[in-house]
Amino acid sequence: MAVTAAKIVVVGGGPVGMTVAHALTRAGIDFVLLESRTSIVMAAGASLVMSQIGLRALSQFGVLPAIEKASSPLSICKRFDHQGRSIGDTKLFSYLHENHGCASRVITRRDLMQVLFDALPDEAQSKLIPNKKVSSLDRTSDGVVVKCTDGTSYEGALVIGADGAYSAVRKHMAAMDGQQQDDEDKEKEEEPPYLTTYRCFWMRFPRLPGIAPGDMTESHGPGATTQYFAGEDSAVVAVYERLPQPTRRPPRRYTEEDEAAFVARWGHLPLNDHLTLGEAHAHRVQTGLINLEEGVVADWSRGGRAVLVGDAAHKFTPSTGAGCNNGIVDVVVLVNKLRNLFLTTTNINNNNNNNAVVLPEESELAAAFREYQDARFQTVTFGCGLSGRATNNASWATPWGKFMDLYVLSVDLVLRLLMRLAAGKTVRTPVFDFIEGEETVVGKYPWLHKIPRPQAKKMV
Repeated sequence: MAVTAAKIVVVGGGPVGMTVAHALTRAGIDFVLLESRTSIVMAAGASLVMSQIGLRALSQFGVLPAIEKASSPLSICKRFDHQGRSIGDTKLFSYLHENHGCASRVITRRDLMQVLFDALPDEAQSKLIPNKKVSSLDRTSDGVVVKCTDGTSYEGALVIGADGAYSAVRKHMAAMDGQQQDDEDKEKEEEPPYLTTYRCFWMRFPRLPGIAPGDMTESHGPGATTQYFAGEDSAVVAVYERLPQPTRRPPRRYTEEDEAAFVARWGHLPLNDHLTLGEAHAHRVQTGLINLEEGVVADWSRGGRAVLVGDAAHKFTPSTGAGCNNGIVDVVVLVNKLRNLFLTTTNINNNNNNNAVVLPEESELAAAFREYQDARFQTVTFGCGLSGRATNNASWATPWGKFMDLYVLSVDLVLRLLMRLAAGKTVRTPVFDFIEGEETVVGKYPWLHKIPRPQAKKMV
């Protein structure tokens, strides 16, 4: 069995995994990325909302102009109840733009992936390998071997799991030591870490007459809420339906019949003042029905050999658009620490006049992983709770949630005050501390962590 060696094995080639690829390329750390899908860039999944923290980090790769070209800015959101009556507009995204210096943007997953893929050097692109499903992780004396179902294996000093809510890396890393576990430990580890309270029907359809690029609406009411965004060529809607009971069971595979029943149940929901979900469904181009997991995993790493980022470590409902953006910031914090560790090891090695490749010790990596989780855990726990409450409020899950939605969060003065308070947390978001560039995302509140300015070249 052939084994391919790299310093770091990345599992998962979605937007967060691609961010890892960019960051490691810029850090000069060798890697290989394994993606279970048949292609790195493909039309899959609903659209993503990119916020200021995600866009600022990605801007360090020089891709912000391309993202802006492929996406639509968000501004005022019109809100309706289930009968199509206005319940007030919200300027949330306008205030975020004002506070932090760029508009939040809606972009299809495929378009974001294409932008990130195209911006990688050819050598880095060659390290992205599709159609690789992980079957196990095995510890070695100085690293870990990632084995795939097709019989191939990839060896590295560590593995980064960027492979989503049902992460294969998270599943296998608990057993990578090869130690026997008692029944209680097995039962605890096999319990899914996320709770599912909602499921989501999403649909893409052409931009129909009367729809303008940048249009955004929501419909709120008992049991379900919608979010609708219009781009240049198409529009996308997501409907979040509250389940009768929360569950931790693995997601079922929904059928076309399930989707049809869902639309029959909620087809009356308004997308704007002249279009319903059912009417838009007649023009559908792409649809999906999925469960929405929520929660934060307790342990994001295993020793110094495996570590999780993004949805593999924490999963948000999509209501606040925070999931992908927080995954990108995970990568910022983790790769900053990895680069410093690899650089320190290399410098010590070079000072000893030894040309052999020396990697960080497992204990050093384990310490870096703990510091990474400590730096992110409180932030993502707060964000996950905030996102869940937003979905609950919009679906009027409780009388208090309905009251907050209709009479508190709809008040512009209250919203502006909340955004001002949130800015105090947002401006603390880190950036890659080793990628030099100009600060292009500049708003009312200055960022605490500055993008390193290019150093002036010395004249010879």
